[in-house]
Amino acid sequence: PLALAGLSLAGAGLSAYLWQAKVGATELVCGPMGDCVTVNASAFSEVMGVPVALLGMLMYLTLAAVLVTVWRRPDTILANIGFALALAGALFSLYLTGVEAFVLGAYCVWCLTSWILITVIAWQWGRAMRRAA
Repeated sequence: PLALAGLSLAGAGLSAYLWQAKVGATELVCGPMGDCVTVNASAFSEVMGVPVALLGMLMYLTLAAVLVTVWRRPDTILANIGFALALAGALFSLYLTGVEAFVLGAYCVWCLTSWILITVIAWQWGRAMRRAA
């Protein structure tokens, strides 16, 4: 759980960076690959006016808190809720990656990194729950 909590905190930091770039508080640096600015400025970067990156940061922080809590005091119900949140995050991130590929025709390397992080978290969490069952 602690390794997954570490990945969750990394995801929170990444999402915080994207959120700060979305609101203009920092410059978004993509490097030679991708078009992060286009992706982060698109209509798909918000849900009902709330930046997806902010929602991602809150999700990752919640996952880290759940993981540490479950590590300190095992709770099957809380672990199931955390796994469901991680799986929902991975599926939503997969949807957004599809939007990048098929709607925007632009990729954000940071968004793809977040998709990989949340997918690994959900996959490993699911494996741990299956082993415990």
